[in-house]
Amino acid sequence: MDSLSRRGARSDASLAKAFLPLTQASHPDGRIYHDPAVLEREKQTIFGRDWLCIGRAEEVAEPGDYKALRLVGQPVLLVRRPDGKVVAYSNTCLHRGVEIASGEGNAKEFTCPYHGWLYGLDGQLLGAAHMRDSEGFDRKTCRLPELPCENFQGWLFVSLNRTPEPFADYIAEFAEKFGYIDMEPMRLGIQRDIPLNCNWKLMVENFIDFYHIGVLHKDTIGRYMKTTDVPYETRKRGQVFINEYDAGSHTQSGEVFVERIPALKDKPARFSQAGVITPNVNFFVRPDYVMLYSSWPVDADTMVMKQFIVFPRHIVESPRFPEIKAQFLVMSDKILGEDFAMVESLQNASKATHFVPGRMSRLEKGVQHFILHNLERIYGAEPPLTAAAE
Repeated sequence: MDSLSRRGARSDASLAKAFLPLTQASHPDGRIYHDPAVLEREKQTIFGRDWLCIGRAEEVAEPGDYKALRLVGQPVLLVRRPDGKVVAYSNTCLHRGVEIASGEGNAKEFTCPYHGWLYGLDGQLLGAAHMRDSEGFDRKTCRLPELPCENFQGWLFVSLNRTPEPFADYIAEFAEKFGYIDMEPMRLGIQRDIPLNCNWKLMVENFIDFYHIGVLHKDTIGRYMKTTDVPYETRKRGQVFINEYDAGSHTQSGEVFVERIPALKDKPARFSQAGVITPNVNFFVRPDYVMLYSSWPVDADTMVMKQFIVFPRHIVESPRFPEIKAQFLVMSDKILGEDFAMVESLQNASKATHFVPGRMSRLEKGVQHFILHNLERIYGAEPPLTAAAE
């Protein structure tokens, strides 16, 4: 049977068991993690439609600041205009499509490096040499395609879909759960891109899999984290929220190592929350900082994980912050290193000839919810795309 049968995932014997009640369910077969056709479908029906969290507004803090990105292969240019608004454009010259900017920096205008077409910060084409003889060409009517771009408490979201779901609807449940933190005044203390040899979904699933904590992380966060009764909330659109649990900051003791976020000053010492913002974001709250991880496919077998850690602003601006950062990374890297080895092993297992995926545990409630959401979008009947990704 074709890997993307339009009969849907529930009618595919190798996938249908994932849809059973959790105590009867099994994990889906490995093709969803290594089949290039599945990833192409995900690019169309998931990444090409959804709102995507791309980082912090402070990364383009001043007028003229810009950052060039490639989101699942789509070139995007993030710019703060002179009026202070952050906008996103398709980073494609209107002539041949060459990316008009690369990297990040500050600019008054953008010049295509191929033929010199010139653009303003508002996306307007300002100049196009040797085009006066081109009949019907009027640069005044030419402007870079603008993509939807929104800000939630300092986190920037872009959609490759020109007509996505209203952002207020998309973010509503997350705002209900985590809006109390007030992350707008916080500042980015750590940002890294980490390449991994696994499918993007495996990293998202790993972060909401509490089943492995007491085994894989027994010498790190598993020393004090309780995982037998995880307070999962499964929400629409595959989102998973994990209410208060005992995990702690990334220190040897699990206790806070900088002062608490104001909204969390009365919370217990190892207060923690977590969530999944679909399609690809894992979100963690600790008393003294917030962590966001986004998982981006490179191809079916590889990905890049973006790590964003925000702290209260005065902590990041403190002379002590390099020491704080180094302390954080010692434990964080140890925990993540344990995870990375496992997700890369999972990727290898997805192609193993004799491996048959096993039954799910009750501790995998959140994992199952995320998997089923993706299966229905990949295999199930979907309405036509409202707009092509640009």
